[in-house]
Amino acid sequence: MTTDAKLTKEQEAMFQPGCFVVLHPDSKHLDAGRVGKIVSRKGGEMLVEFFSDELIGKTEYSTIPLGHWGPVPEFFVEEYEPRAKKRGWRVSERGMKMFRDLGWGYTAATEGKA
Repeated sequence: MTTDAKLTKEQEAMFQPGCFVVLHPDSKHLDAGRVGKIVSRKGGEMLVEFFSDELIGKTEYSTIPLGHWGPVPEFFVEEYEPRAKKRGWRVSERGMKMFRDLGWGYTAATEGKA
């Protein structure tokens, strides 16, 4: 999907603030496969949160355009803490089973292992 593609009503609903997305696993980006939560979106531009680190007061965001993300159903996602006071999201064990069954790509980051 390109950033200038017209989205259907159903697709629009999957790319709204509060929805979960995954950065395309074949991306050359350091965070390929990482699950994030949309903070804001205007057209094809999105602000996606990856991690919130309350220990040092830092949050990690991405501004990669919409066409590089895939929607992830909320019931596939779980919050986790890779270390104390650092919160992020990953695809749950149940969600990963569905990812594999559907042939969807993923990385260690998708599972919260990177």
